[in-house]
Formats: sequence, C-alpha cells, structure tokens
Amino acid sequence: MNLREFFQPDLGAFLRYVVGFSARYALLCGGLFFLLHRWAGPRLRAFKIQPAQPPPELIRHEIFWSASNTLCTGLFTLLLYWVIDRGHSSMYFSVDEHGWGWLCASVLLGILGFDTWFYFLHRTLHTPWLFRHAHAIHHRMVNPTPFASFSHHPIETFSEDAYFLLLVMFVPLHPYAMALVGLHAFALAIMGHMGFEFFPDGFTRHWLLGLHNTSTHHNMHHSHPGCNYGLYFNWWDRIMGTNHASYHEYFDAVKARSKSPQAVA
Repeated sequence: MNLREFFQPDLGAFLRYVVGFSARYALLCGGLFFLLHRWAGPRLRAFKIQPAQPPPELIRHEIFWSASNTLCTGLFTLLLYWVIDRGHSSMYFSVDEHGWGWLCASVLLGILGFDTWFYFLHRTLHTPWLFRHAHAIHHRMVNPTPFASFSHHPIETFSEDAYFLLLVMFVPLHPYAMALVGLHAFALAIMGHMGFEFFPDGFTRHWLLGLHNTSTHHNMHHSHPGCNYGLYFNWWDRIMGTNHASYHEYFDAVKARSKSPQAVA
C-alpha cells in the first residue's frame, strides 16, 4: 500500500485506527499505570505528585471514556480521509515536492498550532454549560492516571479533532508530518496525566526550560480547576494570567518530597 492508498475512507481505515490506537493505549497507558501506580517501589513512588491512590471506580471511568474517545476519533478519521481522498486538502505525498526543510517546519507549525488551539478550546470547555455537560467527564478524576489521558466526552473529542481537519486542509502537510504531530500529541497527553513528576529541580523557574509544561502543571489543573489550561507550553498561561499562583512552589514541594527520607521510606 502506498501512502495515497492509505487514506481511503473505508471500514479498513476505521478499524486500523481503532485497533492501532487501542493497542498503543493499552501498551503505554496501561504499562505506565501498572509500573508507576501498582508496581513502583518506595523510591519511585516518591515522585508521585499526589500521594493518594485513585479509587478503582474512577480508573474504570477513565478507561470507559477513553474507549468512547477512540471510537469517536475513528469516525472522525473517516471524514479526514474523505477530505484527503477527494482532493479537498493540502496534503502532498512526495517529500521532494516541498523538501525536508518544510516537512520539519510543518511538524513544528502543527505542534505550535495545536497548543494554541487546545488552550483556547480548553478555556471554552471550562465555561459553565460546556463544563457541566462535557468537560466534567475528564475532570471527574482529581488525581489522574495515564488512563485519563484520552478520557473525553464526544464534544471534547470532536472539538480537538477539528484542528487536524483544518490543519490538513490549509497547510501543505506530508503524511509523515501529520503522523509526527499526532504522535507528539499522544505522548504529551500521557505525560500530563502520568501523576508522577520526573523533570529536574528548578525546571519551572528556568528561563527557557520553564516554557515547557510539566506533569505537575496539568495535575494541578485537575486538582485546582480554573487554572493551568496549557497543553505543551506555558506561554499562553503566562500571557493570559492563568497559571496557578503557586505553580512553582507546588512543583518545588513535589521535588523536595521526592528527595526526603520520609518520602522514600
């Protein structure tokens, strides 16, 4: 199968997405959950952001709504592939058409664009009606695990997916670039919901490194709704004044606990 044939909007495309995503979810989210939340020894548990263990019923809630998210995005994938297959997109299939330089630049553009899209969508999802009817699904878990990474109501799922439709329609994008943007989104979603903080001391206060969000940043969003809306980077929270006022201190406390004898005993 060549790259162009891959984007046929048929049952095979739907099943490839659902099976592939489910396998990645089970392997990575499930693997990290059991490694960090079930099998970790005291030394590793010292890096846990919230010491308490989440209850099993909420973990089941995360998995159920992640399955819903997988099916919804599988359906959205058919729309995306239809747009590509019918020639309504800006997707190209030969790297030589725009060169490797543009391919790399388009990956960066796709990541930065989704970060911006997510921030303002996230703020919108926290308006009273949308929060009550959609986003509350994701916020039911105050102390998230990796299973929560994709635990979304369909409204939230389709709102995030819409970005990728707009991206492929208006930006010349090679399939490799689109795959890398999606892979980055997948990995960073898991990092934000991991429940453990492995970035080093002083990370949030560094002039450059601090522009990237930490696991603590999004974990605080679950335990302190109304702040820390950013996804990958911290600049929109800084510009819009939505960082939690004690973000740095909270991060420092997590790191101090990871080094204290009491935390690892």
